[in-house]
Amino acid sequence: MTKFTWTSALLVGFLGAMTVQPLAAQAKENDAPAWIRSAKSGLWSAPATWEGGKVPAASARVQVRTGHAVTYDLNSAQAIRAIHVAGTLSFARDKNTRLDVGLIKIQAGDEASEEGFECDAHMAAVDTKMARPALEVGMPDAPIDAKYTATVRLVYFPAQEKLSCPAIVCCGGRWDMHGAPLSRSWVKLGDNAKPGDTTVTLAELVPGWKVGDRLIVTATNHHEYAKRTTEERVIKSIDGTKVTLDAPLEYKHLGSGEFHGEVANLSRNVVVESADPKGERGHTMFHRNSAGSLSYAEFRHLGKEGVLGRYALHFHLVGDTMRGSSVIGCSIWDSANRWLTIHGTNYLVVRDNVGYNSIGHGFFLEDGTEVYNVL
Repeated sequence: MTKFTWTSALLVGFLGAMTVQPLAAQAKENDAPAWIRSAKSGLWSAPATWEGGKVPAASARVQVRTGHAVTYDLNSAQAIRAIHVAGTLSFARDKNTRLDVGLIKIQAGDEASEEGFECDAHMAAVDTKMARPALEVGMPDAPIDAKYTATVRLVYFPAQEKLSCPAIVCCGGRWDMHGAPLSRSWVKLGDNAKPGDTTVTLAELVPGWKVGDRLIVTATNHHEYAKRTTEERVIKSIDGTKVTLDAPLEYKHLGSGEFHGEVANLSRNVVVESADPKGERGHTMFHRNSAGSLSYAEFRHLGKEGVLGRYALHFHLVGDTMRGSSVIGCSIWDSANRWLTIHGTNYLVVRDNVGYNSIGHGFFLEDGTEVYNVL
């Protein structure tokens, strides 16, 4: 007779879960539409770029195959369910672009899946003799010009795993995202601002800021804890260091002294956002052996509230494998789960960013073992 213990019961339950989950995932895969694969390099909008001679339609699952370079050149509200980038997917730099998508996964190989979180955490080092798969929304030396916008809207598809999607996940590939540079992403107030003012004076000029940008004027009334005195406004006009706002200020903001306020710009011309902030929000993640940097990009309405590992920006157990990568001049706001999580990651440069409104930590070193990061 077999002796029953709680240990054996837990082990059986654990092994059972390990068996059921792959079967469930396989069942989902069998019910999903077939992958549409690139036939050659070319424009996304060109039928000849794709096997079968048809441009991917709404809800399609798309693979950019190894060795192919596809340029995304659409400004479309038609949502693509999943994109597996095994080659190179770059956004056009001479027009406005918009991509609505459930999952972008940047990973080498022909095997595509919709699991948006668990890349192989122990994947082997990248073969430097092989071309690295890449998502390019602008490049460090060729950002998206200020005349144009590039927007990725993360859309949840009910058939996808709710805890993992929607998402952008870099699994040993390269993700570069670079918007038009700003001289400063935030500056000090140059003078006091009082309730009723429709202009604020900045401490310095801000080339790159423009009419229509969303600003925050930070709280300086440290004794009013019960009130939310940071104020959001939109730029109506700029004349030197004088910025005219779309609505009067409600609170005073000190432009001198010990509690000196700031004005920060939340807007960028390159954006990643959740399509439904009140529903299933998206997240982004770099895994070990990935590459790439982010600059002057806006990450808004991201982060899955209360879900471990699903943050607005997340460098996950990267170790030393992304040395040289950086997050510069970005805006991360209205996050339901942190702004930037640096987890088990070293040698990351984080500079001149703006974080505004998050649930939980903002800029966060998760384990306390992370070293040589510069914030």
